[in-house]
Formats: sequence, structure tokens, C-alpha cells
Amino acid sequence: MSLSALVLFALYLSAAAEGQNALNDIIFSGDFEFIDLTHPFDNETVYWPNTRNFVFTRKTEELGQGGSSWYAANEFAAGEHGGTHIDAPYHFYREGLHVGELPLDKLIVPLIIVDVSGLVNDDPNFVLQKHHLDYMLNAGNRCVLIFKFGWSKYFHDKKKYLGVTESDELNFPGLGEEIATWITTAYKNVVGVGVDVASVDPGCSKDFPVHKVLSSSGLYNIENVNLSMDVPSYGCTALVLPMKIRQGTGAPLRFVAICPKKLN
Repeated sequence: MSLSALVLFALYLSAAAEGQNALNDIIFSGDFEFIDLTHPFDNETVYWPNTRNFVFTRKTEELGQGGSSWYAANEFAAGEHGGTHIDAPYHFYREGLHVGELPLDKLIVPLIIVDVSGLVNDDPNFVLQKHHLDYMLNAGNRCVLIFKFGWSKYFHDKKKYLGVTESDELNFPGLGEEIATWITTAYKNVVGVGVDVASVDPGCSKDFPVHKVLSSSGLYNIENVNLSMDVPSYGCTALVLPMKIRQGTGAPLRFVAICPKKLN
């Protein structure tokens, strides 16, 4: 059990014993902070090539008669795989779950951040392999793993973020197939894997082996995570809340971490 889960559980038992509204008292006690790990969706949001970009249309903005009331309504359209989003297992595995079928107990879980940005050192050709992780991940309980490559700082420069070359190829860091196999065989309680780049596979990948390995094992992916702020490596709880598209292969995601506040 993660540190945050232990703290929450201990506080829950204490509050329950006193007959209080335990969960609300704990979450809103002032001891926790909510960190938004989501890039905003707008007409500049990064989308996978050949995917319909986010299109935001302002339809109506008007004052009512006499200016006493206000009404506004917009429309948007977009592909499933762009911005901060989730890949359902069905995306690369025919027997996998769709977005709308993902159970909540896999979407509200302990969060582990694996910061490898120091290894990447802004190299778009970097591919994370098992030998780079000279420690065993503390993933004994159900959790989601997010790998930080240090790429969020480029999100507002689409060409740099995707590493678009003169021949329109993509070039950005990602996970090696060995890492995906290691996670799915050695860490059975990992339910999802995320990255702060556009794909769990490196940008140069043509056959997407990491997607295939993770999807076939029932894991979801989170891509384009916003890690432009500091998030503790351990001790936080992830709220992975995608749009509930019943037959979706992916969906826009509001990704939030609940973390204990740092003591001064």
C-alpha cells in the first residue's frame, strides 16, 4: 500500500471512529493538494498526425433582453488520441476493453512517477530500456506508472514536441519493448502506464510494440501527461477520469493527482 493510501486509511479509521463524514473530512482537511496533470484542450493542442485536431467553435454568446441575463454555448470536435488522453486496451488489442468499460477501481489508484529526465537530457532519440532502471519499482500494489521524460516544456511547440523532421517523421523519446514486457510480467498490479510525450512508443516507432504489449495485458496508456510542475514520485493518488465514450479506443482525459502537502 502506498504512503498516501496508508495515510488516508489511517485518517479514515480515526474519523469513522468519531462518527464524522470521514472521506470529505480527510480530503478537504487542508492536508492534501490537487495537482492537475492535464494540458488544456484548445485549437493549439497537440494531436497525433492524421487525427482530427481539437476544433472549438464558439456558437452563441448573448445577453438576454435588457442585459439582465447571459447565455453561452460552444461546440467541439476532435479525434480520440490527442492532448492529455487515455488509450483503452482495445486501441491495440481486439479483445481489450473500450474506454467506457474501464472499471473505476483501475482509474482511482496510487500514482508512481518515474523521473528519467536526467537520463534523457533532452535527447529526442532516447529509448528507455530496463538497464536504465537500476532499481526495482515500488509497485507492489495496484497503481499507475507515469514516466517523466522532461518533454512537457515543449508541448506548446508542436514541431519540437513531436520532433517533426524534414521528411515528416516523428522523433521523441519513449519506452522500449523490454520495459513494457518487464512491467506486465513482473508487476501484475500495474493497471496503466503514462508518459509526458505523445506516445508510449518512441516517435520513430513504426510497429508500436509497447502499445501492443501493454494493451494485450489489459493495461491502459496515458499520453501527453502534463508534468511541467513538481509531483512527488510516491505518495499521491491518481484520478484518471476520461470522457466515458462507450466504444472509445481512447478519450480526452482529466488527470489529477491528490498529494499530501509538503511540510514547511
